[in-house]
Amino acid sequence: MKDWPLVYIASAYSGDIVRNTEKAAIYCRFAVAEGKAPIAPHLFLPSFLSEETERELALELDVAILSRCSELWVFGEPTKGMKEELAAAREQGIKIRRFMEDMEERV
Repeated sequence: MKDWPLVYIASAYSGDIVRNTEKAAIYCRFAVAEGKAPIAPHLFLPSFLSEETERELALELDVAILSRCSELWVFGEPTKGMKEELAAAREQGIKIRRFMEDMEERV
């Protein structure tokens, strides 16, 4: 059985939620093609948490999930929430990779 390193996918959620959710799914598929097991909390947390009233709880869960990942992959310009994820990854020594929305890696 192949070893699938777990990577945390960070991308915008708020704003155009429908389009941003579609993009997150595309980024996850990209990670699979790269041999990684992606996890994008913003694809499932909104199904049981309220973005408006439970945002802080969602961010706490994000950081807990991130701590179990080998890398943080950031797509597009970081939002406020993504900046918190970046800070948590730096604090925990988790490798960070940054990509443009077209999945081209930034160097």
